[in-house]
Amino acid sequence: MSRVKTLLKQDPSFLHSTLIPPSTRKPILKTLNPELDRKLGDGLVLPTLALIEGPNDSGKSVLCYQLCHGALSIGFKVCFVTTEQSIKGLINAMEGLNFNVKYHFLAGNLKVIELHVEGLKWSKEVSKQYLNILYKYMDITSKKYQIFFIDSLTYIITNADREDILNFFTSILNLTERGSSIFITLHDYALDQDLMIRIRSICDTHIVLSVKEVGGKIMRLLKILKAKGVEKTADSVIGFEIDPAFGLKVLPFSQARI
Repeated sequence: MSRVKTLLKQDPSFLHSTLIPPSTRKPILKTLNPELDRKLGDGLVLPTLALIEGPNDSGKSVLCYQLCHGALSIGFKVCFVTTEQSIKGLINAMEGLNFNVKYHFLAGNLKVIELHVEGLKWSKEVSKQYLNILYKYMDITSKKYQIFFIDSLTYIITNADREDILNFFTSILNLTERGSSIFITLHDYALDQDLMIRIRSICDTHIVLSVKEVGGKIMRLLKILKAKGVEKTADSVIGFEIDPAFGLKVLPFSQARI
């Protein structure tokens, strides 16, 4: 019993991962960045539909890379849909952060889908087709891949009809009820506020990233507005910087304070 107490003191998630019977245990997604995981309440409970929202250069993609790295490292199969990178570019970007994903890519544990959307002549009909294709692909492959990332959905939905957007989010929410987890990045300027409010309400995890300038230094903030079934209270605001050799580096509270 003394050993159990020691382990619990060192890592509160030990109880969840070791002592609770597997049949009643909820999957937890960790980034494998101990400080970030602690700030996130010892990981994100799966399955979840997560919206990661923020402006340009706020760290949305890097957060997805960190989560993807964690998912692959603990045994999940991942499908990553990118509208901002080539397949090679995405793999190189993750490797550049010391996330060893080439092995998982070659082994088939990581599927990368590159959507060429920049420069495309968008219309409501084209957007609707893209949304339908995305949903159908996730539906068909949901037994093979447990976690999906879409980075970013901005180009696809900016010109889409409101009902098509809401139908897409409602449909993928149904996928999470069957066990899939879906992480979507979206620029905060993409849609009007009324529609954004409705989308946020559909998602059960909502993370907002922002960029602030303090004393001539750029600072990024991660705010957790809601997270599905966190095991303990997560810090609602996390200051971080992007370390090329580390990924997301959590800043001490004194540095993160605005």
